[in-house]
Amino acid sequence: MTITRFQPATRFIGMIAVIAAITVIGWQRNSEAAPVADTATMPAAKKSSTKTGASIKVTVSLSPAVAKQAAPNDVVYVFARAVSGPRMPLAIVRAQVKDLPATIVLQDSQGTGQGMGQGMTLSSAPEVIVVARVSKSGMANAQNGDLEGMSAPVKKGTKAVAISIANVVTGQKDMGSLHGKSPM
Repeated sequence: MTITRFQPATRFIGMIAVIAAITVIGWQRNSEAAPVADTATMPAAKKSSTKTGASIKVTVSLSPAVAKQAAPNDVVYVFARAVSGPRMPLAIVRAQVKDLPATIVLQDSQGTGQGMGQGMTLSSAPEVIVVARVSKSGMANAQNGDLEGMSAPVKKGTKAVAISIANVVTGQKDMGSLHGKSPM
């Protein structure tokens, strides 16, 4: 067997891992604990906690060009993933369109490394890409019709980035099509 025969399966397993990690993080968060917060209004204890490990302050806005395609209660995922290596998020925050524009701080404690891929944290990556995605389905993986914006590669130690969600996701395959089957 060649390695290319394993690529679709590896991609599928990776997508399942990302979905599971985001689901676990979503369950762990109290809906009243706002995941999106302007750092100017954060309590002093919160501000100091962002200094432990790596953190990136992300200013997220929704472009007027695509704003009509987003509902106030649509889910927004803001995450950082390594430029090279697994596509699993190193840090992720979930919000809603009605929270935008917002400033979000991504940090090691928001990572998915607690149960999967030990050691995969924001501070472990030399370069990351930060993505902000409006999910029309509420699912973490990109799907046709989702709205997205992303940064250029960001070097370790960068303190802030700004992302405008301005693109419509197209050309995404559903998980069933990776195996030539339709989803259930």
